[in-house]
Amino acid sequence: MPSDHAAQVRRALQDAVVVFLATGDAIDPSMWDRPATDRWTVRLLFAHVVRGMSVFAELLDGEGEPTGPVLDGAAAYFRTALALDGIHEGIAERASTAASVAPDDLMGWAREVADGMLARAEATGDDRVLVHFAGRIRVGEYLVTRVAEVVLHTFDLQQACGLGVEAPATALALVNPLLLDLADRADPTALVLALTGRRPPVPCDVLG
Repeated sequence: MPSDHAAQVRRALQDAVVVFLATGDAIDPSMWDRPATDRWTVRLLFAHVVRGMSVFAELLDGEGEPTGPVLDGAAAYFRTALALDGIHEGIAERASTAASVAPDDLMGWAREVADGMLARAEATGDDRVLVHFAGRIRVGEYLVTRVAEVVLHTFDLQQACGLGVEAPATALALVNPLLLDLADRADPTALVLALTGRRPPVPCDVLG
């Protein structure tokens, strides 16, 4: 029987995916090539999220050597991964590749990948260790990183396409504590101003 934490994470992931897919359904075909971020179009960002969901199966099926640091949580995963040389360029390249090989039916592809990820998450215990390029991380904590990725990029897509910004409470209950755990990565003054509803003079970004 799964622990309360395992059940919470998997419910949050499922709920976040439902909102992501609903957001994809709401994207007008004319919007796929509009900018979503300063680097990516809506199509590239959507493909990035779907590819990110497919990575879980790749890690489960992989036979990587158990090298690299032990990542004791989702925050440690982001700290380590974001510190790697060329990380953002590599992410952008993989997203571009995913978008270029994606089928015409983007939503069908997204649903198939999402269903596979959720099914394997349900069938895999939290204590299973995954060998990621950033290090070794338990499944339960890795899935928290997937919740964060899906929620944050769904926000990006919603804003880029003029849709209402929404995320499930179950997912935000995991994402907000994770981001606060990374608060030392942000400019401290900007962080205080942002958390108190004031306009920071510089961006407040714990993942930048």
